[in-house]
Amino acid sequence: AGARALVVLCCCRVSFGSDVGDMLWKKQRGAAVLCVLSLWILSLAGCRGASHGDEKLRAFFQGSNGKEEGTKWAVLVAGSNNWWNYRHQADVCHAHQILRENGFPDERVIVMRYDDLENNMDNPMPGVVINSKECIPQEKDAQGNWVLPNEKCNVNQGCAKDYFGASVSPENFLNVLRGDAEAAKRNCETMSKDPAVFGGCNGKVLNSTDKDHVFVAFFDHGGVHMIGMPPARKWGAMRYVTANQLLDAITFMDASAMYGEMILYIEACESGSMFNGLLPKNISVWAATAADPFHSSYASDCGTSFENQALPCLGDLFSVEWMRDVESHDMERETWKEDWKFAEKHTNLSQVCEYGDDSLAKDSIASYLEYPPCNCSSPSPALQAPSEQQQQQEEEEVPEGVVSSREAKMAFLLNAQAHQGLTSLNKEYLAEREEREFVDELMAKVLATAGLGISSVEEAAAPQGL
Repeated sequence: AGARALVVLCCCRVSFGSDVGDMLWKKQRGAAVLCVLSLWILSLAGCRGASHGDEKLRAFFQGSNGKEEGTKWAVLVAGSNNWWNYRHQADVCHAHQILRENGFPDERVIVMRYDDLENNMDNPMPGVVINSKECIPQEKDAQGNWVLPNEKCNVNQGCAKDYFGASVSPENFLNVLRGDAEAAKRNCETMSKDPAVFGGCNGKVLNSTDKDHVFVAFFDHGGVHMIGMPPARKWGAMRYVTANQLLDAITFMDASAMYGEMILYIEACESGSMFNGLLPKNISVWAATAADPFHSSYASDCGTSFENQALPCLGDLFSVEWMRDVESHDMERETWKEDWKFAEKHTNLSQVCEYGDDSLAKDSIASYLEYPPCNCSSPSPALQAPSEQQQQQEEEEVPEGVVSSREAKMAFLLNAQAHQGLTSLNKEYLAEREEREFVDELMAKVLATAGLGISSVEEAAAPQGL
């Protein structure tokens, strides 16, 4: 403690050319008080132990909020595959585009997506992935080529794929969160040796500290206490991350000092069930979900086509809205709570929810998504948010082209029939309809024999309350 005091005293003399007595004599009282207070804080290390004194010293020089400046990390995951699930990968690439445009370095972002869209045989715009129907080409250039409305429309451009194909797995997602580089490396090496499996990865994981802000965004299907992941084989069974697995990973991150604060955005049906009654409020984690624990989320920009070829749903309502809001404001001024409220208003077909430490929602979006901080004074005029009148109108109307996420596949197949007539997708539509009818009949029989007084799947699915 004495050595520290001597260092501060020397700094005072170097900075002001005098000792404390001289400064008081010369009426440099502010500087003198600063030095004396510093000496007092340093003396605490000797009175109460070096560790406690060091904490006091850090708190003093860090400012009133007691936080040291850390860095930022992001994990972006699309947990599905196949053309009709287009929207999840479009969402994740849109989110990555936002990060890139705001200076987020590649080494701090981990992207997991199947990567079966840009060169898909059903893609009428090879190499292009869009997240909004406003981005469907309407004009051609002088050479007769279709032109996107603006350069930002192709969210696939520059979109990373640190984990793709079958490597977009529950195990790798959890390894990324835990920062388990060894396990991730083993999984990547094993996959690279199997020529029968589509996929690969670079083994990137979180390497964050207790000073860092971590943002996690997940886009996919879900169920009660689970979110989906693509199958290990193209036509295999879907895999899942359970609520307990995700909570265990978050608990591990907290115990291992892997974040200072963490925010999660989850786009999935019943996504609220991943946190409802499970996520503690005292571990500096705040989560926003597209739906409550009992209901479906909604797909957006459905029922469109390009050159008479049906397109699948291009986005998810909640995700499209929260990203629209982020892009429409100065992120230094906009808070997560304001973004959440905007998304809640415009996601008017499912109940958007929030969980965990809601004090984090007061943080600026820039403190998580911007690298370096923005010094702009106002948002770009081209990205202004809707007026109050427009917002009121949008809140009261059922959005066009929006369907329950569970009906997104059927919506696409019906759209394909309307635009392309009897195609190869017609058989898939009939098979999907027959399968649904069979399951509904089977469940009705199970419910009837259970003696619960419930006679239909719809009645059984109706929630009794949150």
